Amino acid sequence: MLKLRDEDRVRILSAVARKGPAYSVRRVVVVTVSLLVLLAVPLLDLARIDVWGGNHRLLGHPATIVQGLQGIVVALGVLYGTTFLTNTFLGRFFCGWGCPVGYVSRLGEDVDRKQKNRVQWALSHLAGAGFVATFVGAVMCWWVDPRVMIEGSLAARLWTGGIFAALWAGGFAHAFLWRFGFCLHVCPIGLYYRLVTSRPAVGIVFSEVPDPCIQCGACANVCPVDLEPRDLGKPMQPEAGADSLAVGDDDRYGDAECLRCGDCVEACRMVFLPRKGQTPPLRFGFHSKGGDSPLPIVKAVRGHRQTPAHAAAKVDADAADRSHERPLGDVAAVRPPSPDGPKDAAAVPERPATR
Repeated sequence: MLKLRDEDRVRILSAVARKGPAYSVRRVVVVTVSLLVLLAVPLLDLARIDVWGGNHRLLGHPATIVQGLQGIVVALGVLYGTTFLTNTFLGRFFCGWGCPVGYVSRLGEDVDRKQKNRVQWALSHLAGAGFVATFVGAVMCWWVDPRVMIEGSLAARLWTGGIFAALWAGGFAHAFLWRFGFCLHVCPIGLYYRLVTSRPAVGIVFSEVPDPCIQCGACANVCPVDLEPRDLGKPMQPEAGADSLAVGDDDRYGDAECLRCGDCVEACRMVFLPRKGQTPPLRFGFHSKGGDSPLPIVKAVRGHRQTPAHAAAKVDADAADRSHERPLGDVAAVRPPSPDGPKDAAAVPERPATR
């Protein structure tokens, strides 16, 4: 099982936040779109069952309860089909970027990151509570007309308010008790995706061209589902007692469990910030039978663009120097960083490979 509060992960996320995370705003946009879609279906009367007043709706018109239920089934099928298509090409992108439950986990980690500043700590609690309330409200709107809280009887309002409060409390508790352990062990959609995913076209790519990995361990320590990001391209193998659904099938890769959240990419970028002109070895990129390829026009974090000629020269120059290294994941093989190496990297504890 994963630790409920991973201090290493929270500390690395704090360091990334101080140096300017690249994906925070984009993630907020994607999860906001998810919430808007959840709200749009019932509020636009596309499909809804009203257990309070029988005001069932389908495509903007009054409907029977059976028709309303059929509309909900179709709507859920469309939403699931959309996420399944993204899963086919992008892996579990929705899990890492658009899932409201996963975002609640991040809001809980924001609270942990801001404990030293009481004002920010309190604001983080409020942000988490507000997001959970919006998510729970969006889900409840599929099953009850929100006007019940204004026009309903006292008993109807108490029942609706009580159910809302219970769901809100469960969602808020998730931010501090389960977090990404829920994604790894409980979420039915996530478990299904892990079983059916082989290796999508887009994912996390580990490439030591043009610059080598310094093996600081930040990427592994920050992974929310306890993967080794540098080994995602290797076929999964069964391990006794491991928290994994690996079956030893050469057609299944570590990508099946990767959430595509990009936390490891941001941690790698943060570590390489002081290494002027060097490109972080972890990036989003493309998978193919001929090998992995990072996204086109690779740039180092300080705006220095690596040309193909420079990349080839860098590989040749490093080949002899790195020939003595052991395979990745062997913590004992870590080379000392260069004198101008990152301060943050040295502070990151090394985690022995578990997979």
